[in-house]
Amino acid sequence: MTIIIILLFTYLANLLNIQPVYATGDDKQNVADIFVFGSGIFAAFLFALSLLAYRNLLTKRLLLVSAAFGIFAIHAIVSKLDLFTPLHIESSVLEMTLAIMNFVALAFIFLAIVKRAKIKTKTPTPRSHS
Repeated sequence: MTIIIILLFTYLANLLNIQPVYATGDDKQNVADIFVFGSGIFAAFLFALSLLAYRNLLTKRLLLVSAAFGIFAIHAIVSKLDLFTPLHIESSVLEMTLAIMNFVALAFIFLAIVKRAKIKTKTPTPRSHS
């Protein structure tokens, strides 16, 4: 899976005619920005997959993981939105918001890990002898 992602980003870099080996400082930053944005897209994909899993299993742990992936997706995409639009948000406000989003996403992952799964036991039903 990791190899596929690396190949995908390499293809994207070649498609955009970005050559990181011979790149200047600005070009290397652009490649890093593309990777961060691509991570956001991948997190959005994982968000959708984990929501589907939650819908099938109805486990609160999966809902926490889904929320964390969603926050990571929003974080990565919003932090690199300036690559595609002239939208500029004040740096200090954006950095504080993104830092809080990272913290909340990590807290959700932590809660999903430590949350104890409830074991549902069925009560035995008496059998009728007929």
